[in-house]
Amino acid sequence: MVVVLWWRNLGLIENVSFSRDRIVESFLWSVGVAFEPQHSNFRNWLTKAITFIIVIDDVYDIYGTLQNLQLFTDAVVRWDPKVVEQLPSCMQICFWKLYDTTNDVALEIQQQKGCKFPVLTYLQKVWAEFCKALLVEAKWDSKGYTPTFSEYLENGWKSSGGTVLSLHVLLGLAQDFSQVDYFLENERDLIYYSSLIIRLGNDLGTSTAELERGDVSSSILCYMRKENVKEDVARKHIEEMVIETWKKMNRHCFENSSPLIKYIMNIARVTHFIYQNGDGFGVQDRETRQQILSSLVQSLPLN
Repeated sequence: MVVVLWWRNLGLIENVSFSRDRIVESFLWSVGVAFEPQHSNFRNWLTKAITFIIVIDDVYDIYGTLQNLQLFTDAVVRWDPKVVEQLPSCMQICFWKLYDTTNDVALEIQQQKGCKFPVLTYLQKVWAEFCKALLVEAKWDSKGYTPTFSEYLENGWKSSGGTVLSLHVLLGLAQDFSQVDYFLENERDLIYYSSLIIRLGNDLGTSTAELERGDVSSSILCYMRKENVKEDVARKHIEEMVIETWKKMNRHCFENSSPLIKYIMNIARVTHFIYQNGDGFGVQDRETRQQILSSLVQSLPLN
């Protein structure tokens, strides 16, 4: 895989040792979104985006102080490397790698499409929105504040990374860039539903460990406190929310004909695949290894 060589040469994970190294799992996710042979460039772009979602999420959850996270967020919003000069070296390197990689991806997309379009502007904006949502969660954590269930969901679909993935789908797979603006204007609900399933699926896969650690930003914990119920009752409610969200997505799919819809829905489908046996990203257990081997390594028998 070309993208694995890119990851090794990038030299990021050596400087953020606290973060998860999940390049193969990220590639597996991208294959689930668009497996067709002609989309190999897109899979590389999406894999790069997923790896940065994971690393940046860990920077906000594990490493950065609130003051440093505010500076990091400002740098992404302004897309200005000068802002990170006061940050620890690992956070500076993380920003620079995101900055350089995003610029490269934007240029590659433009070259492949063969026309001018502000790809970088779109990508920079969606990364900024993602970081701002993570900053909200960091502020909650620093105050020891458990958000209400509605507060959590309103921010959680944005911090899931689903909007980042969806924009890469639109920019990377649209036949022409006019489809991108059309989709963003008319199909926003589908992006929201897909992002919400990522958030809820992630929470279902990681909730038990998070509750043991005392983490707050989880739909399950927020619902437990809202309704004063036990974890199993909260999990059942979240599972029902996922089912209802899928019904809305399916209805949306039947009512619209854009060829990009199936790829946005694939983002949600892969979520179920990754988290069906727990935290498929956080824990590299036997189930995850077998998924990777059977999907990417082992050949299919012909008889």
